Amino acid sequence: MAKYMLLFFLVLPVYSAVLRKYVLNLTSTYQAPNGFYREMFLINNQHPGPLIEADEGDTISATVFNNLQVPITIHFHGIRQHGTPWMDGTPGVSQRPIFPGESFTYNFTTEGQYGSYWYHAHMRSYYQDGIKGPVYIRPAPDTLRPYDEVTQANTTATGILRAQEINPTPLYIMDWTKLPTDAIYQKTINYGIDPACILGYLINGKGRVTCPSNETITAAGAGRLASFRATTGVQSKFDSLGCLDISALYGNPGIDHAALEAPGYSAPCQATNTDREIFYVNGSDWIMFNVINMGGQFGTHLSIDGHDIWVLQVDGTFIRPLKVKQMYAGLGSRYIIAVPTQKNSGVFAIRFAGTAQAQVTEQIAWLSYNMPTTAQPEDYPVTNDVYQDIGGNLLNAQMPAFIEAAAAPYDERVKPPQGPAQRTIHFTLNRTGMVDFSVMDNGTLMLPDMELMTPSLWAQDVHRTNIVQAGIKIGDVVDLIIDNRYIMSHPMHLHGHTFWVISESNTSFGYPSVEAAIAGGSSTLNLANPPYRDTYTAPSRGHVVFRYVANNAGAWMFHCNVNVHRMAGMGAVILEDREKIIPRIPESVIDF
Repeated sequence: MAKYMLLFFLVLPVYSAVLRKYVLNLTSTYQAPNGFYREMFLINNQHPGPLIEADEGDTISATVFNNLQVPITIHFHGIRQHGTPWMDGTPGVSQRPIFPGESFTYNFTTEGQYGSYWYHAHMRSYYQDGIKGPVYIRPAPDTLRPYDEVTQANTTATGILRAQEINPTPLYIMDWTKLPTDAIYQKTINYGIDPACILGYLINGKGRVTCPSNETITAAGAGRLASFRATTGVQSKFDSLGCLDISALYGNPGIDHAALEAPGYSAPCQATNTDREIFYVNGSDWIMFNVINMGGQFGTHLSIDGHDIWVLQVDGTFIRPLKVKQMYAGLGSRYIIAVPTQKNSGVFAIRFAGTAQAQVTEQIAWLSYNMPTTAQPEDYPVTNDVYQDIGGNLLNAQMPAFIEAAAAPYDERVKPPQGPAQRTIHFTLNRTGMVDFSVMDNGTLMLPDMELMTPSLWAQDVHRTNIVQAGIKIGDVVDLIIDNRYIMSHPMHLHGHTFWVISESNTSFGYPSVEAAIAGGSSTLNLANPPYRDTYTAPSRGHVVFRYVANNAGAWMFHCNVNVHRMAGMGAVILEDREKIIPRIPESVIDF
């Protein structure tokens, strides 16, 4: 025990706010991370980009040099940018794009925030091409931590977790496409095809393509097929990449779906033998992972053969720890997890399965108790402790799985304001055309060329499509009532704030306000201990209600985190006491 406590005190940092400077150099290249060459983007010659790390309260300065042939901005996902909304990195909202050959420096504080975040391009869908990387903020010493509940107050085990908290093991999930995203976007717009499929996942930039049999794919996707038929009346099937044929529902019969590789018409699957990621236990009784879903298409079900998972933190907030066999990692969300590692030897699969109806796809990484080696383990070792199939279906329905609604903050002081909100905004998520997605009740779309407009943070005329002017003032309690009318779930992200998820279900909310829902005895409301998030999934044909305190004057984007949906119009900009911030915006930002 003494050696672990000594380790803890040796690595515990001294917290005094400092300026941490980073340089992000963006370039393009041709690489084959999963065995298929394509153009991709790099940050400092790597993918994903380098870790930006700080202690809670530090100031981060990140200078971006754009050596690409496309414009770029960088959004620091989950960072609230309190008092610096012009550093939010949203083109047409908080800044102008960084054009090829230009540079821009982002400066912001981490005061009041800790945990896992990430940075990514917010222009078009370029982060799926490689412009993304992690941000990690070590919590201050006085932050309440749930480790004793996980270790049953075992001093040695708690010391290990406190030591690993300084630098948790990276586990970054990203979906990967066969074509660059600009090519996919053009196919979407020109031919009305929803690019619902991926070539597979990468884990920390590594992965390979496997080709399960059609029988295996169909068995794992049986629930998807049944749900699709029940919702649409269409009997469908999967192609060799596990991609659901939705052409009968949305496709134009005059389109050559095979030539365009529309969903259900992928080129025949070709297996590759590129390296998978391997995580080595290195003799420790615990391993702490920093899990970030950096994808742009699907959420992910994650499990580790033969191991429990303790979920400790979600979206930068410690939660009441949850012990599960399978966890859900939503698009854009971040999770700190701890895995007890008391095995003696062996290699165990870490499985990542897509959660979307559109595709059955899986990637594998390895948790190894053996000595580091250059040799890759066999593809699918036979063990008795596999918890999910390639579709993410639990093999035993009684196994505990992570439920987002149960992720209540560990610090009981993190509670939503009670009573009525000062402002209520209603959004309706819907598919209004072949490739048109909207958040607005009237179905209007956020225009793609907004990214090149004068940013709405300081534009004189903000009477634009999907600008929400609800009269929000600093100190107001704001409720976002979000009804999802579409068959697909949507991971919704709000910039500049963290919100409480005070209601959700698989049905419409059915009330004009939370106050009316309270009066009507709504059974879905939770104002006592709801999740505290910045990204959260609105269920298919259901609803969510987000409550937050307006404490950050600016112009803040609210959008679906599925990239093609956001690009196809599924977003809005919420103005919050914008007039208070305009006089403070640095001239260097406005004149950029």
